[in-house]
Parts: sequence; C-alpha cells; structure tokens
Amino acid sequence: MKWISSHMIFGFNQKSVGLWIWLSLVAALLVPVTATAQTRSDTGRHKAKPPAVTADDSVSSVKDVKSGAAERRWHIGISGGVQGGSDLFRVETIDGFPVPWDPDTGGGFQSSRFTAALDRNFSFGLYMTRDLGSVWSVRADLGYSRMDVAAEALTGQTGAVFLFDRMDVLNLGLGVEVRLVRAPSYPFLNASMLVSHLGPVRAEDLEQTNMGGRLGLGYFHSSHEVWGLRAEARMSWTGFSIGNYVPQSELSDQPALDYDTEDHLIFFEFLIGIQANIL
Repeated sequence: MKWISSHMIFGFNQKSVGLWIWLSLVAALLVPVTATAQTRSDTGRHKAKPPAVTADDSVSSVKDVKSGAAERRWHIGISGGVQGGSDLFRVETIDGFPVPWDPDTGGGFQSSRFTAALDRNFSFGLYMTRDLGSVWSVRADLGYSRMDVAAEALTGQTGAVFLFDRMDVLNLGLGVEVRLVRAPSYPFLNASMLVSHLGPVRAEDLEQTNMGGRLGLGYFHSSHEVWGLRAEARMSWTGFSIGNYVPQSELSDQPALDYDTEDHLIFFEFLIGIQANIL
C-alpha cells in the first residue's frame, strides 16, 4: 500500500510537472499575440499626436496680396459734380427808379435793385493723396468751375433772374485727410487751406485771388486693389473784395446807389470721383 501510494503520488507529480510545462509554453505563445492585438486595437489610449497644422499657402498668399495693396501709399483721382456759391453784392438806386445796367460791366437788364450771386454749375477736379499711416493722409487738389453770376432783380412789382456775368473759379487746396474707419472702404474727413482765383468774363475789376479754408466729408468704396469710388461733400470759405468795381448804368448821369458788398465767399460742392492707387 505504501509503494502504491508513493507511486501514485510520484505519478501525480510527474503529470503535474508536465501540465505546468505545457501551460507555460501556451502562455509564452499567447503573450506576444495578445500584445499585438492590443497594439492594433483602436482603444484611443495610445493614439499618436496629430501632425501640426500649417497655414494654407492660399491664405498666406491672400495676406501677402493685402499687405502689398496696403503698401500703395500714393493715390490720384478725378472727380466731377456741382458747385454753388454765395452772394457777391447788392445794389439799389436810392431814388427807387429802375435804370438800365450796362452789359459791359455785367448788366443787360433794367431794374431799381438787384443782388448778384454765384449760381450752381458743373465742377471738375483732380487730386493726389499720400498716406502717412493707416489713418492720416496728406492731400492736394485742384478744382475748376465756370460759374454763372446770377442777378436777382426787381422788375416792376415782380422779381426776375438775369445772367449778370460768368466767372472762372479756380481753387487750389492743400491739407490733410483722416479715415474714420480702418477698413478697405471707409468714411473720411478732410481739411485744407485754400487759394481761390476768380476770373470774371465781363466785370474785369472783380478779378482777384484770395486765401481761405475748406472742410469735407465723404466716403471711399474700394472696388479693386487699384481702383475705387469716392463721394464727397465740401464747404469752402474764402475772402472777397469788391475793390474799385461799381456797376454802371447806361445813363449819362450815374444814379446814386446804395451799395452793399460781401467780404467773403462760400462755396458748396457735391462731387463723385474715381481713385487709383498708384504706388
């Protein structure tokens, strides 16, 4: 019985050792397979970091184009519109009798009193600006208009308007312009010193050159890297002197006059133009 028990125990131990050897071999084979499966499985625990996103070349090229457009600091433009003005003088005969006014000095009608004023007419202009930064610019402009001088005269019991004269008005401005919004299209303000020359066609004694100032408000619409549209309203003030000018009648005896003259002129302008960004 003892031998059998020992033999059985010995046999059991041999089987156990063999079993453990087989289990070890199987475990050794399964470990690499399991590790490989875990590596291939998409659990999200060991995902590689995504590559750094680089800026798109097209986006950078757009930025380069915009920065290149911003470097165009010189601008020129042409504009056209309507220009009007204020009164020049007022004349009335003291005795109240109507007289025929001499056409050579701006007459050609008969009245006891009349007021001469600058009437509205077409205006043409050129300008150039140089950007000092993203907000401020220096601006020089030249404007011309042949303006009618209208005589608002009393004829009998009613009034009438006659063409008194025509004046070539040449305005030269130099000043600054400021953008109110930092954007490709923007509203703006400008202020300029003004030199104004008046060249009458008939009343030559009224020819003169005066100093003044100008304020303007407008809007610039950028439609292209190079081209754009501008709309602008401006008001100008200049000096004015009647000098030795006195309207003459066609009568041999000149009537006594009540003569009231202005010492300044006001111009109103509404302009639309095209601007080119050149440099």
